[in-house]
Amino acid sequence: MSGGGASGMAHIGVLMALEENGIPIDYITGTSAGALVGGLYSIGYTPKQIMEMASSEEYFSIANGEIDKKLTFFFKQSPENAEIVSFSFDKNFKLTSTIPLNFTDPALIDFFMVEQFSQASKMAGYNFDSLFIPFRCIASDIDANEEVVFSNGNLSQAVRASMTFPFYIPPLRVDDKILVDGGLYNNFPADIMYDDFLPDVILGSSVTAPRQKPKEYDLLSQVTGMIQTKSNIEINCDNSLIIEPKVDEIGTFEFEKTRIAILKGYEETIANMDSIKKLVSARIDTNELKVKRKKLFEARSKQITISNIEIEGLNKREEQYVISTLKDKNKEISLAELRPRFFRLITDDKIEFMFPSLTMKPGDSSYTLKLRVKKTPDFDFRVGGSFTSKSNNTGYVGLDYKFINKFLSLTASGNLYFGRFYNSLDIAPRIDFPLDLPFYLEPHLTYNRWDYYRSFSTFFEDTKPSFLIKKETFAGISIGLPIDNKGKLVASFKNGLFENEYYQTDQFLSVDTADITEFLVNKFDLEYEFNSLDNFYYSKKGSRLKLKAGYIDGIEINRAGSTSLLTNDTINRIKHNWFQYSINFEKYFNFGKKYSLGIELEGVHSQQDFFNNYTASVLFAPQFSPIPETQTQFIPQFAAHTYAAIGVKQIFNIYKLLDFRLEGYAFLPYSNIIDNNKIAEFSPNLKATRRNYIVSSILVFNSPLGPVSFTANCMDHRQEKWSFLFNFNFLVFNRKGLDPL
Repeated sequence: MSGGGASGMAHIGVLMALEENGIPIDYITGTSAGALVGGLYSIGYTPKQIMEMASSEEYFSIANGEIDKKLTFFFKQSPENAEIVSFSFDKNFKLTSTIPLNFTDPALIDFFMVEQFSQASKMAGYNFDSLFIPFRCIASDIDANEEVVFSNGNLSQAVRASMTFPFYIPPLRVDDKILVDGGLYNNFPADIMYDDFLPDVILGSSVTAPRQKPKEYDLLSQVTGMIQTKSNIEINCDNSLIIEPKVDEIGTFEFEKTRIAILKGYEETIANMDSIKKLVSARIDTNELKVKRKKLFEARSKQITISNIEIEGLNKREEQYVISTLKDKNKEISLAELRPRFFRLITDDKIEFMFPSLTMKPGDSSYTLKLRVKKTPDFDFRVGGSFTSKSNNTGYVGLDYKFINKFLSLTASGNLYFGRFYNSLDIAPRIDFPLDLPFYLEPHLTYNRWDYYRSFSTFFEDTKPSFLIKKETFAGISIGLPIDNKGKLVASFKNGLFENEYYQTDQFLSVDTADITEFLVNKFDLEYEFNSLDNFYYSKKGSRLKLKAGYIDGIEINRAGSTSLLTNDTINRIKHNWFQYSINFEKYFNFGKKYSLGIELEGVHSQQDFFNNYTASVLFAPQFSPIPETQTQFIPQFAAHTYAAIGVKQIFNIYKLLDFRLEGYAFLPYSNIIDNNKIAEFSPNLKATRRNYIVSSILVFNSPLGPVSFTANCMDHRQEKWSFLFNFNFLVFNRKGLDPL
């Protein structure tokens, strides 16, 4: 069986047709995709089982290196930021070490290999001649410039090495050899079949297209041209036949066409069946084959347990951190139990690459897990920002330092946002403790500043806002605990100064002075979040539930300006304290690949009282901000102490990375905060309370660097109800001091 990427799935159809017609298969050799299909068949899987496996959503994720969000450990995920590009470096900076060796994450592929092949390898005594069907696969040694034939050892390692397409998944080191895809030197191992097994008849299945001349502006064709030899599709055996499924239209990585490839392989084999039957006189009893497979799978059905973990690539203190994350001390763990822990670790920001293999020595009752681990460099540097047709363009830089030992894991993060609208500095060293019940401590120091007065449209008409500057300076500490794989519980304390500078009228002169309201605060929060959303912004899959309860205690200080009702030298010290509670729920329902429906529910109840004047009271009240535009404006009509809100989102996938979203939101306050001669009051009754609505239509291109969107928003509270915005990348804020959500 030849290599061929996605087109190599045609081999499954070939096997299916051969079995249906009773053609015996006594030996298998394969390269790359042929190694994967042949390896699965050689350990007893039926062609139908392999077809179901290769056609599943899980396999599509494996082939594309997309780790299921259900497997990622939400507790370990870093806060979202406005990064566009980043690079990593160690203390002894080397540029080459920052260049990624692969376009996909190999973690799913690697663990899939362990799950499928480990038990079979052990039962065969790590001798490929003792498998259900004797097997060989081919990899390429890029140092010695020669092929490597696997006939024994760890089958999962051998198959993985054979299908290591350069730049797609990282190379594998086996016995001090750096191995990549076997197709580099032998993409059709008919010679290995003849030399190792000397069979009477050799059947070949080749999906190898003629080597194409590399194209000037096509990177993939250039890479393929560099690594692919001119294939020799010949069999040195008189009794032979080559089946060549017509899969020219299936690209190397078009795994969504797997079923088409399988069908092509089946059809081509059936078309050659009369010739095959003339070559092969023997027939197999399919019932007998079924019984043999059943016995084999019964023998392999025993649960795999792991008692020992060996680490390669880390120092002793780092090894202990990895081991304690994967397995409780002095306890055995099953492979099924290891799976979520493995993916928790592989998504850790300290781990770049981790290759697993399982071995069992004669006389042992459980396996040893061997892990080859590559730690991420010590430093990450990030550059990015949010760029828009409004004046709130924001730049971003961030730097992380990472360190692990057997007692703890440290990520010391700092970032800076800068622009006309938003400026922020956040410094937060997070310390994780990898105990049986892991937890983290995160002290932080944060400064935020929003200038809403300068946040107005430059390319499109909009209403210039009133003068308003909000500042937050606070320090605090959080402690977090995981709740299953997708949830966490966080308790936090903050202490700081919150300052709002504003005019109490839209009519002011350059000689006027602004009012200043300061709030010296202590704040306690308890928050639970479950999150399986596929994206921070513009989600299409998953759900999120966020529950938060907080207590605020502080002192209000007012300094009157020239537009205030108070005298200019008045300073009021007013004590406030209140409890507040909030809930946010977001969920998406997928109806095929082209359409998703999302709902969002939000509720806030705050027991806070009013501040000295209407403007200060509204500024410190919770605000509903469901879309990027509302997050860059202060909108009194969406502020209330107690409110409910609902959103409905329709997402239409137009073409691959291009989506159209139609979203609508209703804001339902229990009571509006109204201005009575610059003093805050509640609307007199529910009948007098005004509801507000938002409709948003968004065209989104999900580029690799960040989303590019063009948005049309309609808000019923504005005189000019429509606004039009262009955005590149996410609008992200650092942690906020008084945000109820």
